[in-house]
Amino acid sequence: MTPTTIADYLDLAHRPDLGIVTARWLRPTSSGELRAGYQGLLHHASACEGCHRWLIDSRRRVQVDAQDVHWLTEQFYPTLRRNMGGHVFLAFLVAPYQLDDVQDATLPALPHTHGDNCSLNQFTDEGEAVRWLCSRT
Repeated sequence: MTPTTIADYLDLAHRPDLGIVTARWLRPTSSGELRAGYQGLLHHASACEGCHRWLIDSRRRVQVDAQDVHWLTEQFYPTLRRNMGGHVFLAFLVAPYQLDDVQDATLPALPHTHGDNCSLNQFTDEGEAVRWLCSRT
């Protein structure tokens, strides 16, 4: 596993044995940092052959902003298939108190498949998240 750090807020690592890219948010982020971090994750994952499984550890982000979630849903996720050359699976690792953080009826409940671009799910246990990712092809 080769770790990469983006600024002081995001660590990225590739697990070639599992075909998983892991992104660990290290602290709460601004909207700009979040967007730059996801772009960095996309760049990192596209450099790792066949990495269509992403584990995103959001436990240290503390708070989820609805505008950032809308940016992910409306702008970022639709680009994944084109940029990654296939469907991407994202497992979000969250703290139990974060499960109901974003109360927005316009957002789909998880697990969710975002068209042909990606599938999303959230977990409070990293082992469960990895098992879910490894079951996706």
